Amino acid sequence: MSLPSRIALELFTAKQAWSAGNEGKARVCARRAVAAAAESWFAHRGEQVAQADAMTYLRRIQQQGTFPLPVRQAAERLTTAVTRRHEAPFTTDPFTDASLIISHLAADSSSEGHADVSPEREDDLQSRPGAGRILIILIMGVSGAGKTTVGRRLAEVLGWRFLEGDDLHPIANIEKMRSGHPLTDADRRPWLERLHAAIADQVRMNQPAVMACSVLKARYRTVVEEGFGHALRLVYLKGTADLFRDRLAGRRNHFMRPELLDSQLAILEESADALVVDAALPPDEIILRIRQGLTI
Repeated sequence: MSLPSRIALELFTAKQAWSAGNEGKARVCARRAVAAAAESWFAHRGEQVAQADAMTYLRRIQQQGTFPLPVRQAAERLTTAVTRRHEAPFTTDPFTDASLIISHLAADSSSEGHADVSPEREDDLQSRPGAGRILIILIMGVSGAGKTTVGRRLAEVLGWRFLEGDDLHPIANIEKMRSGHPLTDADRRPWLERLHAAIADQVRMNQPAVMACSVLKARYRTVVEEGFGHALRLVYLKGTADLFRDRLAGRRNHFMRPELLDSQLAILEESADALVVDAALPPDEIILRIRQGLTI
């Protein structure tokens, strides 16, 4: 995907999230859009940004004394956490702030003959498969949360395809878990790539699906969702360790050993972008809440 396409996709997703009332996701996507543009802007000037994540680029933009004050203020607003918004002058939405910064970077790059970092027009994004429409519902959580039960039933209710993430594990991963050993990030990498490919296929065919998979760390979700955040919504089935242990104790013929639950809980990174639903609720109640929360 070209740089302008990446930027435009993140801006589009930010705008959609903001319209849906999901400020957290809107800010994350807006930051990613700015980071993509800023990475190119700094690179063309031969400046290496150490530990370059989105927040680092935004802070560097704040420090650019030659940038107009409104641009630096927009970067400052984007670095402020949602939970601290009452302490900051939030007079604009994240999409507008990101667009202001990117427009300045694009104009500056153009004047110096550098690569274009301006995003594609929104009209171009609207023509993408799945633009403006939920095509993938990704149900995450630890083992025993009920991902498969809820996901399969939700898919039936919606008339969508159901994708079981466990089915995409390489055989070596399954055997390792069956023997009681937790997976490493290296073990998970090919699995995450298969999950991403499965999502890509559904979006390209414009066919909606519900996928159940753990994706416990933020970087796992980044791999799986890459390029398709505009068409994907995340649901997190949250519960207590005791609830999950009780369920796993009664489960038979599954490669995921109950004793691996602690290793999952240890690496779990809850998502600020997810629709959170109590895993202890009956499946039909969970499905109702998902449909209400996602307006589907």
